[in-house]
Amino acid sequence: MLRKPSEVDYLENYYIANYTAAIYYKHAILTTKKPYLKRLFKSLYNHKKALKNDLDKHILDARDQKYLDELIVKCKKEVVKMQKKLSSSSNLKTGRICTDMENYFGKQLKHTLGLLTDGKLRNTLLSHKHSSDSLRNQLITVSKYLI
Repeated sequence: MLRKPSEVDYLENYYIANYTAAIYYKHAILTTKKPYLKRLFKSLYNHKKALKNDLDKHILDARDQKYLDELIVKCKKEVVKMQKKLSSSSNLKTGRICTDMENYFGKQLKHTLGLLTDGKLRNTLLSHKHSSDSLRNQLITVSKYLI
């Protein structure tokens, strides 16, 4: 028997995209030598971390810890896939990859917001979206001119 998906089920791809982006930004912080990029990646990482914490609260309210643990395992598998893909590509610039990840993240957000009907969850996502707009604009500017 098929069950109707809950609001939390719609968050799965968005949660995974957020998690993988946060891991990559953390890696970018450690590998870049430019102070401006380091600060930008750190701001992006902190934003993704705060979003993950807020999503964790919503998931735990709707589901149990077991579901959250399974979701984190899926995220870690996705991170491994991403690392294999990045290691197989040669001569990729960190800023360009971050811009691509942020664009993918924005598409996932738009898709997720289209599916959600819960007002509290939508407000959380929209507030994070608006707080990340300036960071996204800085990243786009950096990728155009500095990288």
